[in-house]
Amino acid sequence: MEKPHLKLPPWAKSLSARLLVLTVSFVMLAEVFVFAPSVARFRIDWFESHLDSGYLAALALEATPDQMIPDDLEKELLSNAGIEAVILRRADRKLLLQRDDMPAKIDKDVDLTRFSIPMALFEGLSTLTQTGNRMLRVVGMPSMAPDFKIEILVHEKALTKATRDFGWRVMGLSLMISFFTAGLVYFALNRMMVRPMRTLTRDMIRFRETPQDKTAVIDPGDRDDEIGVARQELANMQQDLQAMLNQRRRLAALGTAATKISHDLRNALATSMLMTEQLAKSQDDEVRAVVPRLLSSMERAVYISEQTLSFARETPPPRDLVKFTLVELIEEVRDQILLHKPDPLTDGAPRDKAAQTQPCTAQIKINLPDTVMLEADYEMLFRAFSNLIRNPLEAGADEVTISLLPPEGQNQPPESEHLIEVVIADNGPGLAEKAIKNLFVPFAGSGREGGTGLGLAIARELIAVHNGDLRLAATGPDGAVFCVKLPVSL
Repeated sequence: MEKPHLKLPPWAKSLSARLLVLTVSFVMLAEVFVFAPSVARFRIDWFESHLDSGYLAALALEATPDQMIPDDLEKELLSNAGIEAVILRRADRKLLLQRDDMPAKIDKDVDLTRFSIPMALFEGLSTLTQTGNRMLRVVGMPSMAPDFKIEILVHEKALTKATRDFGWRVMGLSLMISFFTAGLVYFALNRMMVRPMRTLTRDMIRFRETPQDKTAVIDPGDRDDEIGVARQELANMQQDLQAMLNQRRRLAALGTAATKISHDLRNALATSMLMTEQLAKSQDDEVRAVVPRLLSSMERAVYISEQTLSFARETPPPRDLVKFTLVELIEEVRDQILLHKPDPLTDGAPRDKAAQTQPCTAQIKINLPDTVMLEADYEMLFRAFSNLIRNPLEAGADEVTISLLPPEGQNQPPESEHLIEVVIADNGPGLAEKAIKNLFVPFAGSGREGGTGLGLAIARELIAVHNGDLRLAATGPDGAVFCVKLPVSL
């Protein structure tokens, strides 16, 4: 079934929208780390400014001859300083300014001489959430007289209000900076990355809709970054794909024509073989001598036509699954092969009809347990193993051994992993280098003269239909080793 063509997502689901949201979120997250220290610093500055104001009020008291001032002036000094009381400690005396209505209870002590960053951050943020009006006693040293320790009493409500006002100003400024920075980052990344990626995606969708249109191949441009490399590689891939599609289209047309020709040729050859057999009854000795060669050539042509027709199918025929033992299958393949002597055709010479009817003298050794069960199409696997065992015999081998992996002596049974690997080893001359390079390529992987190169390709296809695999494990002057991996029936 053809997959539906995809479309570019709407803006709300696009990379642009996600980029904008992430940029604003990350910038705001960075502003949070700026906001907390700013609030903590503001709280400390507020206390220090009130300490300086308290120190100036205490100096006014100290300037009087008897350290006594009228109550109205005392209240005005404390009110202008924004504090409730101030205590200035000298080496020989202590000066005190306080309101008459000052509460006697102190709710919290704040010692500015003992500073720590974690405590300052915590106290700064906690000030924003205070709802009461606690009385704070602040101990510190004024900036104008760092040698003197001074104490002031202040209401926290004024500090909370000032801190909140400062926090709102910082928050507003942070939002402005965040959106401005996010906008710059967004438009920069959108132009440099998101828009090129969206264009690249649009070009890919367009190419998929019309892969054979040469104008659908993208223009790689002149970018030299990762996106430029991606566009260049995509352009190369599209060109290679178009070339493959054109070649596949030509091969499909050629295959259709070859299939029709092979079908008609097989019928014509069958008729010719019947007529040639009638010639064998001729009284002319020269005619009878030519008949075996004619039959051999015709049979070879019929074989090539059948192989071509079989491979020309677009998909393998449906499987007819039955349960059987592996050794039963291999023994029947062996018995059929040993009935007639395989035709080597190593030199391209026509085969001898009389020699073909003689039994095969090669040895086919089967080292398989009788407990391995398969659930597969019997005829398909019969044909696949027949090709694999017959090929080395036709190439000149006189011994073929069929066994299982893992080798004997291993405690684990071969069928315990739900897969088996059948090893087909021979003592033939091995495969030529050209045959190895095109081993499973149709019409190109034949290891002997006169072969079609379809045997291994068909065998591998039939095994792949059963979720298995065929591979060449080894080859050399001492022979070749093929491995067939198949699922077993438990």
